Parts: sequence; structure tokens; C-alpha cells
Amino acid sequence: MKNDMTAKEYLRQYRDADDAINAKLDQIHRLRELATKTTTAMSPARVQSSGEPDKLAGIIARIVDMEREVDECIDGLRSIKREVEDAIAQVPDGSQRKVLILRYINGLRWEEIAVRLNYHYRWVLELLGRGLQAVENTALKCTSDK
Repeated sequence: MKNDMTAKEYLRQYRDADDAINAKLDQIHRLRELATKTTTAMSPARVQSSGEPDKLAGIIARIVDMEREVDECIDGLRSIKREVEDAIAQVPDGSQRKVLILRYINGLRWEEIAVRLNYHYRWVLELLGRGLQAVENTALKCTSDK
């Protein structure tokens, strides 16, 4: 964990990385739709020299570039996920680990976590606080040992 990050910020990286990848995948999807529309508009019956093939080539090049970018993001996401999962796995208390996983990995709201674990809402928040402290202690300890 970076020394300038709180445990919450560190754990939130997991979901933030997922969101960034999904945004890139949406962009690729929109570009592919545009490419499909462009190729449909270029019917063989109407041959024009209006530069349509150049437009399609540009769209395809953008798709390829975006796919490379997404692949790089996915590699980074996997690394972040492993780090966050490892940090949570080092939390000694199982209940705290469950709360951290449900919140930061699965993205559930506090109320949903309380219902799922059959805990009182306030107890979920207490477990979260203790779990975050454990992550901070473990991650900071590991960082200072290196």
C-alpha cells in the first residue's frame, strides 16, 4: 500500500479499476457500432470516391488502439485486484474479511452486507472499521519491511 493512501482509498482501487475497464469496453462497443454503420452505408451499388474507406480505416485503427489500451488496463487491473485481495486475505478476523470483501470487492451497500451476513447495520460498520485498521497495519508493516 502506498504510504499516502488510506486503507479505504487503497481498497477502492479494485472497483475503480473495474469501472475504468468497463468504460473502455463501452467505448470499443460504440466504435464497433460506428464501424458497422459505416460499412452498411458503403454499399457496392453506390461507388463514390468520398473518402469513405479512409473513414472506416480510421475507425478500425481507433478500435485496435482502444483494444490495446484495454488490454494494458486489464493487466493493471489484475495486479491491483491481486494486491487488494492479498491485503484483505491478511486480515486475521473472518468476519472483518467478509465485510471487506462484500464492500470493496463485490461493491455491496452496508445495508445489503448486514442482511447477507445477518448482522446489525452498526455491527457491520464496526467490523469495517476494525478490518480497515487491520489492512492499514498489515499493509503499512509490509511496506516498511521492504
